[in-house]
Amino acid sequence: MSLNPTNGHIIAGTRVDENRFVGRVKAAQLFQLAPDPRSTEDKKKLDASKEVQDLYDIRQDVQRLFEGQKKKNVTAYADYIVGLHNGEEGITPPITLYSETALEVDEHDDGTCFIQIPWGEQLIAIDGETQLAARHEAANIEPKTKNEFVAVYLCHGRDKLWARQAFHDLNTLGVRPNAALSIGMDARDPLTRVCRDVERHVPFFKDRVNKVRRQLRSTDADVVTITALRGACVTLAKGINGVQYGARPVPMDDAKLSAVEAAAIDWFRELTAVIGAAIEDREHKLASAPSVFAALGAVGNCLVEIPNEIDRKAKARQLAASLSNVKWERSKRWEGIAGKFTPKGAFAVGGAKETAYAVYSALTDPNDPGYQAVRQAAQAAA
Repeated sequence: MSLNPTNGHIIAGTRVDENRFVGRVKAAQLFQLAPDPRSTEDKKKLDASKEVQDLYDIRQDVQRLFEGQKKKNVTAYADYIVGLHNGEEGITPPITLYSETALEVDEHDDGTCFIQIPWGEQLIAIDGETQLAARHEAANIEPKTKNEFVAVYLCHGRDKLWARQAFHDLNTLGVRPNAALSIGMDARDPLTRVCRDVERHVPFFKDRVNKVRRQLRSTDADVVTITALRGACVTLAKGINGVQYGARPVPMDDAKLSAVEAAAIDWFRELTAVIGAAIEDREHKLASAPSVFAALGAVGNCLVEIPNEIDRKAKARQLAASLSNVKWERSKRWEGIAGKFTPKGAFAVGGAKETAYAVYSALTDPNDPGYQAVRQAAQAAA
């Protein structure tokens, strides 16, 4: 079969089977094949265009609307794409495009293959729709990104029931890496770099930070997960409100990053010298619990604003000493502060966003009821 270029877009690539084709297009051509999906949720455009209405009808069957986190992700993804254009390291996955129409394919004996998309045919992204919207957004920020090549995976000649099932399978059957593994692999996030510096330069953490597990097992030799250590580095940099970031990237001014790194190393060196034994005893103590560790990171936040190394180290020692009389046992003194007891009598530590503020107050505010509770003698706390 020979394709006539006057009949539509011709894309080079490889035919996987009768209904699937892998190729690449420049972003400018992609925009002609697959318009910004967010436009189908614009009421004015919906009312003004039958074409947009048709796309919206299909999207209702095979996609999610741009709401909540999906909507928020577009801007960050667009910035990422612009960064790649400007030479930053990274990668974007193929965008999976769908057409109910069976498209013509021309496959040659030498293995070269071409697929044709008729003029006016509009494709829907059943996977990678956020990237598609972000590429439209990136072109507004930096028009030259329209000249970048984009990998596409074309699925055609299948009904909408198939497309709906494909959307389900692509979005639910894949196994996403846990937060610890994702953070451990991330070389771009500045707070992850601070976390790695702490591991390298604080002897207590050297080769004892687990970068794979979401939480440590009782048999693990490591003292903390990279997720928990990074969480403490975030609160050191941003204060106790930093717990709200979770595992998400944290905005950080490059000019301040060196101050955060220096403060983190000084703080965690002094902190572990004072309460290292409590951090190691995960079974009986709660110092290494992520929510408690986040609060401990926040205790050192003021060190970021001390540029003089001698003064900063002296303040770090003072702050660490103020925690020397804290009782870290999983006992009733921490009930209602760091967590609660289960019906079976075990102490369950709460999540960072729920309990880190109360733990921080108990560690730092003498007027807080928890301040004396976590320091008083065992018989008085019972």
